Amino acid sequence: MKKERLNMKFLNTFKTHDFSQIKEEKVFLVGSIRFKDIFIKIETILQINHSKLVGICSVDGLLNKEKFSTKEWDKLQLIALKKLDDHDAILVLDVDGYIGDQSKEEIEYFTSELKRPVYWLSKLRKY
Repeated sequence: MKKERLNMKFLNTFKTHDFSQIKEEKVFLVGSIRFKDIFIKIETILQINHSKLVGICSVDGLLNKEKFSTKEWDKLQLIALKKLDDHDAILVLDVDGYIGDQSKEEIEYFTSELKRPVYWLSKLRKY
């Protein structure tokens, strides 16, 4: 049996999205961790199908937010802002119109301080 991560079942979730609109090479994913399964899928699609270098704040934070103290989480947020400096664009995973307060902070920093492109998952739809 042939193994393939990006099989049709996996890709069908995002068949209505046009990720080729993202021209920059280094892309940082921003959004609510409540949609961690979408983070994981989009990271894989962008890397394998579009040869992007994809970053996120913290894998452990994405998978285990509830295990972090407020102090630890705040530190991860500061690190996320620093990581943005190394990226050419961000992709906001605005699932059902929700992004969260920390994502808003990252978007504000990226647009006002770094003045780099911001893409929205909801706006990458083909139709």
